Amino acid sequence: MNNILDYLVTGKNLRKAYGKYMDGIGEQYGLTRMEIDVLLFLYNNPGHDTASDLVELRSIAKSYVSMAVESLTRKHYLEQFPDGSDRRIIHLKIRPEAMDAVRAARKRQDTFLQLLFSEVSEEDRQAMERVFSTLSQNLKKLPDTKEGGGKQG
Repeated sequence: MNNILDYLVTGKNLRKAYGKYMDGIGEQYGLTRMEIDVLLFLYNNPGHDTASDLVELRSIAKSYVSMAVESLTRKHYLEQFPDGSDRRIIHLKIRPEAMDAVRAARKRQDTFLQLLFSEVSEEDRQAMERVFSTLSQNLKKLPDTKEGGGKQG
């Protein structure tokens, strides 16, 4: 990889492969990919249990998250409850009825990661984690392009 396009294409290919790999779970349990993503996010990230967390941390459009949350609530897979100190904040909790689907999706997710990293040494994995951590911190330091007068290239 020697340029930004390589990184972008790899990211796109990774998202596409992951989505296809997870499609079987959706078909098996009657869930959309977004519904699976919502359930896995809540399961994998305790303490991040609001739709706003999904929008912010996963960079998913608010409308998609909202539709998935409403659908999962109707299916009795999610429970919504107001925050104790701020009623505007709605927390989400996975209901027991969803756990078969969540466990299957989580197992599928683990298998995907095992296959993805099958030829990567533990040393390289740790180095990659350090690099991604540094990149994440550097991204937080970048000026907001919306406030900065447009995109920079």
